[in-house]
Amino acid sequence: MRRAYLLLTLAAALTAARAAAPIKTIALSPTRLPDGLENPEPVQLLFDSLLAGELGRAGLTVIPSTEAGAIWKRLVDSVQGFYSAITGERVEAKYRAVMDGTRHELAGRFHADAWLRPRIEVVPVDFEGGKARWDGASEGMGSGSSGTVPALSLVVAVSDSSGTDIYSGRGGIQVLSKGSKSVSRDKLFKDSKRNLQALHFAIDSLVARLRASP
Repeated sequence: MRRAYLLLTLAAALTAARAAAPIKTIALSPTRLPDGLENPEPVQLLFDSLLAGELGRAGLTVIPSTEAGAIWKRLVDSVQGFYSAITGERVEAKYRAVMDGTRHELAGRFHADAWLRPRIEVVPVDFEGGKARWDGASEGMGSGSSGTVPALSLVVAVSDSSGTDIYSGRGGIQVLSKGSKSVSRDKLFKDSKRNLQALHFAIDSLVARLRASP
């Protein structure tokens, strides 16, 4: 009984120590994009670069997204993908194996204290009074109009080297349609001010926390 208690106490202490450990090196995954996006590579490179730059300015050593991307792809290939060919559903055991394997390799090879996984999502946004507001962003929709519109948001998730989720953040980028007209695809992600604003909405709280840590 006493041995079990001591083991539980030790495990709790180790977990607390890991949680309290400062984050100095962070691995960045390639930004995951919505299906159907035309010419996705420049968009991925843009947000990867913005994230790496901001994290670097916060004093972190940033493991480039190419490294995590290569590890992830290799491990996905090793389990022959984690979606069932029969049902199309994700096989959780395979997915978890790829997640854990990537995290362990990032920690072992690059001494990553944390792993940041960014993605861009399409989200439904209600608007009224001619203004759409979501995930910190706002955009005019036409005087007095109201309804629901699809929009883009940058979403980030961060876990530590033990796999514990330690942060999540969101930042709205832009709407995908106005009235009955879809926003032209060649105008998506072209507003550098909006892109940078979304980045700050998504990670400023994380950066502030890391700067405040010893």
